[in-house]
Amino acid sequence: MIAEIVTRLKDAAPELADALPAEDIERLTKATAPKSGTAFVLPYRERAEPNQRATGGHLQMVAVQFLVAFVIRQYDARGGKRALAFDDFRSAIERALAGWAPPSAEEPLELVGGQATALGNGASIYVQTWQTSRFLEGSDT
Repeated sequence: MIAEIVTRLKDAAPELADALPAEDIERLTKATAPKSGTAFVLPYRERAEPNQRATGGHLQMVAVQFLVAFVIRQYDARGGKRALAFDDFRSAIERALAGWAPPSAEEPLELVGGQATALGNGASIYVQTWQTSRFLEGSDT
């Protein structure tokens, strides 16, 4: 599903410098970040409901959450320019993802929440949590 979301952001959010998969949000905040406005898609959490079938195979609904983060690098003593840049990138991501259903998902994407954090040295990161669901199907034997 991560690859589907990365592709969607590349295709539907031209305001972004790039969209890439990533594994660890902490590494993004400590590493030398790529170009300002690059979005990263990270796996986050999955929560499964009980098996829906008493007999004849296995079927579970799984709530899937993932993160979309972007870094803004722009020197500004008060951070005002970075704060204004958040709106453009955040809006582009939300237009691309809200209500869209990845092919491997059962439901359209919904925004769960978001948060910005100043990283110092002219950089800030904004992270959103998104959610959808998928079915986990097992064998009949």
